[in-house]
Amino acid sequence: MNKIMEYLFPALIAFVLSLGLTLIIRKLALKWNIVDLPDNNRKIHAIPTPLLGGVAIWLSFSIVIFSFLGRLTAGDLEYHHWIGVFLGGLVLMIGGLGDDKYNFKPGYQIIFPILAVLCVVLGGVEIDKITNPNGGFIYLPALVSALLIGIWLLGMMYTTKLLDGVDGLVSGVSAIGSLVIFLFTLTTQYYQPDIALAAVILAGSILGFWIFNFNPAKIFLGEGGSLFLGYILGVLAIISGGKIAIALLIMGVPILDVLWTIIRRTIRGKNPFKFADRKHLHHRLLDSGLSQKQTVLVFYILAATFGLSGLFLQSKGKLLTLLFLFIAMIFLIIGFSFWDKKKNKIKLLVHTCCAPCAAYVASQVLARDYDVTLFFYNPNINTREEWAKRLEAVKIIADKFDLPLIVEPYNREPWWQKIVGCAQDPEGGNRCVICFRERLAKTAEFAKTGNFDYFTTSLTTSPYKDSQLILALGAEIGKKLGVRFLAKDFKDDNGSKKSLELAKELGIYRQNYCGCEFAKKN
Repeated sequence: MNKIMEYLFPALIAFVLSLGLTLIIRKLALKWNIVDLPDNNRKIHAIPTPLLGGVAIWLSFSIVIFSFLGRLTAGDLEYHHWIGVFLGGLVLMIGGLGDDKYNFKPGYQIIFPILAVLCVVLGGVEIDKITNPNGGFIYLPALVSALLIGIWLLGMMYTTKLLDGVDGLVSGVSAIGSLVIFLFTLTTQYYQPDIALAAVILAGSILGFWIFNFNPAKIFLGEGGSLFLGYILGVLAIISGGKIAIALLIMGVPILDVLWTIIRRTIRGKNPFKFADRKHLHHRLLDSGLSQKQTVLVFYILAATFGLSGLFLQSKGKLLTLLFLFIAMIFLIIGFSFWDKKKNKIKLLVHTCCAPCAAYVASQVLARDYDVTLFFYNPNINTREEWAKRLEAVKIIADKFDLPLIVEPYNREPWWQKIVGCAQDPEGGNRCVICFRERLAKTAEFAKTGNFDYFTTSLTTSPYKDSQLILALGAEIGKKLGVRFLAKDFKDDNGSKKSLELAKELGIYRQNYCGCEFAKKN
C-alpha cells in the first residue's frame, strides 16, 4: 500500500492542482479574449471557447515535479536535465500564448518548438544508444544524438498539434500515453522509479485539465498545450532509456496520420504546415457519422491497446506491431479515398464579393453540405489596385479552406455601360440593382455552363445590402437561365458580425466600402 501511495499521492496533488489552475486560466482567457472561434468546418465547436489550457498542465506538472525533485534525481537524471525540460516547456507556453492571442504565421510558430528542443539538448538529455533488433546496442555520437532528439521531439510536437481537432482527443491520448510509460517503467525488466514518478505526475496534470476538455469542451489546450503534450511524451520516451518504440506504439495512428497529411498536401502543391483541410482521421470519423465522443473513444482504444501491447513485446515484436499499424493505415487511406469518390455533395457556385464574406459563408455555413467553388466577379470595383487587393485576400481564403476559385478578369466596361445615367442614384437605388443583377447573372451563366447544381452570392452577408432584393433577383435570374438559386440570407444568426470576427482572426484584408466609386467611404 505504501508503495502505491508513493506514486498515487504526487499524482493526486498534480490532479487537484491542475483542476484548480484550469478554472483560473479559463477565466483569464475569457477576460483577455483569448478564445477559439468556431468555423463549422475544421473548428467544429459551437461557441467561442477559451484557449491556454495547456498552461494549467505545464504549471501543475512543473510545480509537482520540482516538489519531488529528490526522488526524480535518484537515478541517472540530474537537476540540469529537469531544468532543461522545464525551460523547454516554458518556451512553448510563451510562444503558445503569443500565437493564441495574435495568430502568428507558421514561419514564426516553428521558432518556439525549435527553441524547446535546444533547451532539452543543452540541459544534457541525450540518446547515447539504441537497441539493435538483432541483439546488443548501437552507440551514437553526441551530434547524431542531438539530431535524433530534434527530429523526434519536433515530430511528436507536430503530431499532437495537428491531432488537436476534437474535444478531449489530444489530452485523453496523452494521459493514456503517460500511464503506459508509468506502467512500463515499473516492470522488472525496465524498472525506473524516477521516470515512473514523472509519468504518473504528468497523467495527473493532464487528467485535471481533461475533465474540462472532454466533449463538450469548456477550454482548449491552445497552441502551447497541444505542442507541450507531444514534447513531454517525447522527452519521457527518451529519458526512460530511449524507449521510443513504446511512444510510437501509443501515438502510432496519429503519427501515421500526420505523415500522410504531409505527403497528401505536398503532392497537391500545398505547404503542409500552412494549409489546413478536413482530411485528418478524426475528421473522417466525424464525417462518417461518429459523434465527437465516439471518435475520441476510437483513438483512446487504439492508444491503450497498442501502447499496452508494448509491455509484453520484445524489440522484434514491437517492430512487427508497428509494421501492422503502418499497413492498417494504408488500408484506411485507400478506403477513405474510395469513399471520397462515392460522395456526391451538391455542387454550388458562390459569387464572392470579398474575402471576409467568403470566408464566413464558405467555412461556417456551406462547406459541410455543399461542394463549394468560389467565383470572383466584381466589375464595379473602381480601381484595378483595389480589385487586386481583394482578389489576393480571396485567394488566401480559397487556399486556407481548400476551395476551388474561378476568377473573371477585371473589366469594368459591361458594368459601366449598364449604369449610364445612374451616377446620381442614392445608395441602394437603381444603380445598385443593376450592379447586383450583373454579378448574379454572370454567376448563373458560369453555374449553368459548369454543370453546378446551384449558385448563390455572399453579398447577403453585408449589413449594408438589401438581402431580400438580392434573393429576389437571384431567384428571377435562376429561373430565367434554368439554374437553381440557393436563397440564403447570410446575415442570419449574426452572420455579418461573425464574418468580421473571422476576418480579424485570419488577418485578411477588410475593405471599408463596396468598391463602387459612387459609394460613400466609411
